[in-house]
Amino acid sequence: MKGLCLAILLGLGIAGGAQAETQLFTRENIDGWVDVRAATADGERGWLDGGFGKLRYGNDSRLAVAQAALVWKPRLSDTVTGYMVAQYTPDALKPWGIEEAFIKWKPVPVSDLKYSVRFGQMFPPVSMEHDGAGWSVSRTLTPSAANAWIGEEVLVDGIEGAVQKTFGGHVLGLMGAVFTGNDTSGTILTWRGWALHDIASNRDSVLPLPAGQKGWAQIFNTGRQAPFSDVSAEIDGNSGEYVRLDWRPPAPFAVNLEYYANEADPEAMRHSQWGWDTRFWNLGVQARPAGNVEVLAQYMSGTSVMGWRRSDGWAFDVAFDTAYLLATRELANGARLTGRADYFAVKDRSWQSRDDNTEKGYAATVAYMRPLNAHLDLAVEALHVVSHRPSRSYQSLEPRQVQTQLQVALKVKL
Repeated sequence: MKGLCLAILLGLGIAGGAQAETQLFTRENIDGWVDVRAATADGERGWLDGGFGKLRYGNDSRLAVAQAALVWKPRLSDTVTGYMVAQYTPDALKPWGIEEAFIKWKPVPVSDLKYSVRFGQMFPPVSMEHDGAGWSVSRTLTPSAANAWIGEEVLVDGIEGAVQKTFGGHVLGLMGAVFTGNDTSGTILTWRGWALHDIASNRDSVLPLPAGQKGWAQIFNTGRQAPFSDVSAEIDGNSGEYVRLDWRPPAPFAVNLEYYANEADPEAMRHSQWGWDTRFWNLGVQARPAGNVEVLAQYMSGTSVMGWRRSDGWAFDVAFDTAYLLATRELANGARLTGRADYFAVKDRSWQSRDDNTEKGYAATVAYMRPLNAHLDLAVEALHVVSHRPSRSYQSLEPRQVQTQLQVALKVKL
């Protein structure tokens, strides 16, 4: 399937733009940066260290490189382009890797009907926050809980088609995709819960499960579940899909609605990884009530099940939802001041008496971002989160925890 789709895309591009000059390694094809952070956080142990912490850093202070990235955007013809992000994230379990890597065919429109196809490794178009280079956020340092989870567990290998048409000033868009991989999506959301951080997964990423968590450490006492989740694992051979609708009226706002289902077999297990049948709806709204003010809002609701069937349902069965409201004001010299409020929750619908994965929490974020010159950006962010999760008692912690994280970042760009 991959080879066939790639051949089709390349053939279309060559046929449609054979006269175009191929550009592979010119200055406009390459982007990159090094992000250096001074950060401090209080509260519980971070999730990267086997805790239930909700932030990137847990009870720690540091000055270090947060990320280095190189973005390659080759032009193969007038209608075919490539896109690849190679990243280094020192505090991830697999620091080096390829994040997104795809080929896109977008013919020159000859009417008000536009269409495109992309194929490869990519994040579904859920996040409105990740509109910067290399799937980075542009208004804060830390994305919302919803889009941090997309970056963690929803990296797919797929082929995606999109069509857009204008009707009397209204722009309507339809997008659909089929994909493989991503069968473990829901693992980390169930056993660790939501988190707010800016670590996006790559092809080889693995995510640590909380140390001492009953779900995988005791219920699967045969040791078949690994102490980590393999983000890109293909377990059952099934294909998943997502569909998105967009509406942009002749007014300063836009709405999108998306449905995602990975179609994983909940009873399948391979290489110590279980399939999780994960599905969600996502609603997004973007508005500009004033020329220098932008508002984003997003609501996500879904379910995830895994394991064997029982008389009352699945061995593991959770419902989840999250929402945020973000407002950004553009200041002088290209600076931005942003505030965001988050809500997130997980409802455990299976044997809570043995393994309670219920969760509820709230977060508030304030960020100031300013370009200092063409090659240097400054960002300052404060993030406060309050959450309640009974499974913290498995690590001898109080179910309710409060964390505050402060970060100052300098991004050095090519």
